[in-house]
Amino acid sequence: MPFESRLFVKTGIIYLVLTFAVGAGLMILEATGRAVPFIIEVEHGHLGFVGWLVNVVIGVALWMFPLDRERYPHTQGRYPEAAPLWSYLLLNVGLALRIVVEPLFQLGPPNALEPAALAASGVMQLAAILIFVAIVWTRTRGPAKPKITPPPY
Repeated sequence: MPFESRLFVKTGIIYLVLTFAVGAGLMILEATGRAVPFIIEVEHGHLGFVGWLVNVVIGVALWMFPLDRERYPHTQGRYPEAAPLWSYLLLNVGLALRIVVEPLFQLGPPNALEPAALAASGVMQLAAILIFVAIVWTRTRGPAKPKITPPPY
């Protein structure tokens, strides 16, 4: 498994543990009759969906999708070396920024930086997905067309 795939998958596993830890905390609060702000439940969902699922899907896709040796001969058909690392950084920094800023934005007093930081987190995650799509789009091609040569007459 390539380094980039392992990075995405291991990060996804860390987010899986965090998701269940936050979920356990939410259940404890609920069981003790304490109110939990709705935004915390939203962030819990983002930890699980983006943090766990999206990271693992990207990691496995980078590993398993067919190679494009014609387009990327220098990396044996995988992808430009920096592209998955940029995707990883943008996705996970954007998610971390959202997890921290969105509850502050929703629950705290207004702050001039929070809307910009929240917008930046969304743009970062979108950019990460667009980079991933650029990497795998050409790798999701149909089967090779057989070369048909006419019989010699």
